[in-house]
Amino acid sequence: MKKAIMLLIGVCLFCMTGCSGKDGDQSISLSPAEQEAYVAQIDAVMDEFYWSYDKDSLSFHGGEIPQDTKENARLFNASQDAGYPLKSVVGSQSVVATAELLHYNGDTAGEVNCIFVSNHLAGVYYIGGYDEEEYSLRERNPFLANGDFTAYENWTGINSGYRELSGSLPADGFVAKNRSGVVASIQDGKVELYHLSGRVISRMRKINPAKGVEAVSAVFLENGKEDMLVVLWAEMAEEAIEGEGEINRAEKIVFYDSKLQPVTEVPLESGGATALGSEKGKLFLFTGQAMETYESGGEGWHKTQRESLRHRVTQCHIADLDGDGTAEFLMTDGMDLYMYHHLETGLLKLWSTHLGVESLYGALYSGDLNGDGVKEVYICDATGTAIRYILTERGLRSSNEDIQYGQAIYPCDWNGDGIDDYWNVTEDVTRTGKLFLSKSAS
Repeated sequence: MKKAIMLLIGVCLFCMTGCSGKDGDQSISLSPAEQEAYVAQIDAVMDEFYWSYDKDSLSFHGGEIPQDTKENARLFNASQDAGYPLKSVVGSQSVVATAELLHYNGDTAGEVNCIFVSNHLAGVYYIGGYDEEEYSLRERNPFLANGDFTAYENWTGINSGYRELSGSLPADGFVAKNRSGVVASIQDGKVELYHLSGRVISRMRKINPAKGVEAVSAVFLENGKEDMLVVLWAEMAEEAIEGEGEINRAEKIVFYDSKLQPVTEVPLESGGATALGSEKGKLFLFTGQAMETYESGGEGWHKTQRESLRHRVTQCHIADLDGDGTAEFLMTDGMDLYMYHHLETGLLKLWSTHLGVESLYGALYSGDLNGDGVKEVYICDATGTAIRYILTERGLRSSNEDIQYGQAIYPCDWNGDGIDDYWNVTEDVTRTGKLFLSKSAS
């Protein structure tokens, strides 16, 4: 037999976080049929918006629908956005069900509040985000911490002021760019370098590894007025090639000067490295579920810090999205997209998606293609179609209204004029691309 759930009839007004019973409250029991009726409605609205919740945390409270005042505006707006307007039931006695709200991958999102009037669902919202405020069930990924952003995206579409030029960049784009407009792409385990020559993108150099060695990741690293190319190389250990079981990979980081000559290398002992990143002359190595910082000293490059993550990293892109001087660390593990700030105290996770399934492919990019001063974020899904994320006050939000199936967008300031251009790939048999260069460029 199902246990009866005690319903506390509160004497206080229903507020933003719900009201628990106070001394003197009367309590009643819900019959199994009443309990099932409420739970069925909760299950239905969770399914409608692709959420889950912890049924063990479910509790019921009594209250009264508050007035639609400025103080309660966010609550009313959140419920209205989900299709449950509360204005028509202001002042009504209500039953409020609260539970731990979960993403489908099990990540906690906050506390869901389902408001019932006359046994029917009249309102719904959740308390979450870094500000612990009310959010609509349509808002899936609010900020987890305050990023103190100084500007947000005003997306009106890609500017029309671009010239269409030709080129030969690979269809899956590139992984890094230096300050001179050279980009590095990894193709079949080799590192290829491309640049804008006149009005055409062309390949300028290829770095071929030794037999059995492949490039895993590559970045450009600021080194005074020049940029060094840094490549994470991996090779299958000889004893593992002929054996069985798990394959061990011998790995090393190789630094190349501006003429692409190797100048130093750092062997990696632990293995399992997956990606590189760089900012202000520091190199970041992602291995396992950690980020290691490497800095140049009197005896060469050495590890100075190791910071734990709760996920792997297959790609890292570091950029200042809002132009406030603080870089955002964008990462993906192939399943979700993450954004951090790197503080003196360590990595601060600002935001993430919560898919938990293989959904993202290739490198991360950012670029301001509408000229509003805020960079958008681009990455492709498993079909090779670009997903654009724009920076909003509630978190990053996808904005793909103008992107066709199979279209890929790779932003890059090719000629160093401070205006982001982009390489555009459309869905066809050849997956050929075109360069869209700002018309203001000479």
